Amino acid sequence: MSSDEQHKFGGRHTDEKLDRLQGYMSAYTTALREKGFVLVYIDAFAGSGTRVEVKPTLPLFEIEGQEPETVTVPGSAKRAFATKPPFGGMVLVEKDPGRFTALQKLRDEYPDHKVILENADANAVVQRLCRNTPWNGSPNSPPIRGLLFLDPYGMEVTWETIAAVAATKAIDMWCFFPLMGLYRQAAREPAAIDDKKRAKLNAVLGTDEWQREWYRPVERPTDLLGFADDDDVRVRTADVNAIEAYVQRRLESVFKGVVLPPKRIKNPRGHPLASLFFATANPAPKAVALARKIASHVLNSGISSQSRPR
Repeated sequence: MSSDEQHKFGGRHTDEKLDRLQGYMSAYTTALREKGFVLVYIDAFAGSGTRVEVKPTLPLFEIEGQEPETVTVPGSAKRAFATKPPFGGMVLVEKDPGRFTALQKLRDEYPDHKVILENADANAVVQRLCRNTPWNGSPNSPPIRGLLFLDPYGMEVTWETIAAVAATKAIDMWCFFPLMGLYRQAAREPAAIDDKKRAKLNAVLGTDEWQREWYRPVERPTDLLGFADDDDVRVRTADVNAIEAYVQRRLESVFKGVVLPPKRIKNPRGHPLASLFFATANPAPKAVALARKIASHVLNSGISSQSRPR
């Protein structure tokens, strides 16, 4: 496999989020398989389907000149293929040509699965699926329920996409929200945020209200005569916790089922990296109760008892 096809990323935080997703997959298909729904898995940033992990050699057993071990481990798409009971259909999206080629090869390994591959923009595909899929069924087809995984490489997911998912009232969503990206884009002083960054934050959050929520006026300095500067001085008072809480409120404004408190994912140094949110669009009490039960267990324990290797 060429370097373009290999999807190199990860570490402990990647395993952490994928283990939680896998735990929900198995519990989700098990719980709903007898309910008469067609269950569809949607992976908007599927990558190559697997990931390459570099494992350093152990010092005690290290041989001079020995290279660190490189292993290929399942990514989100491959875990979806391996889910038992299986999904009724899968939609895998990847914009990068090299990773998409690898994804096609992975699909060919599972000829019994119904899979749609999209070499396109994730936002466009997800919004189209949300609008055009007959979620409530028709006289000739059963209702459809979806499980969506949003794991962007940065701040690619727009709020328009999030709102479209919520409007289906049929999708359970796991979303890896770029907490550190938001924090870094929102400079301490508003004047330091250029138009491009401001537009990106508006697109991701679906509003410009964050400017009023995250920034507060501070006491203005006075000159030697005691007069304050006429300019309004504002600084960001929102820390990572406040920004994460704001994102949860934004999600709760459109998802009428439930939005659970997120799992904070940290980098190897212990710094906040992102927040793994779970939200269900279905407002029906029974659907909310089931989703809450499964997702809460997965978020708190990290992996469902039904997702252990067989």
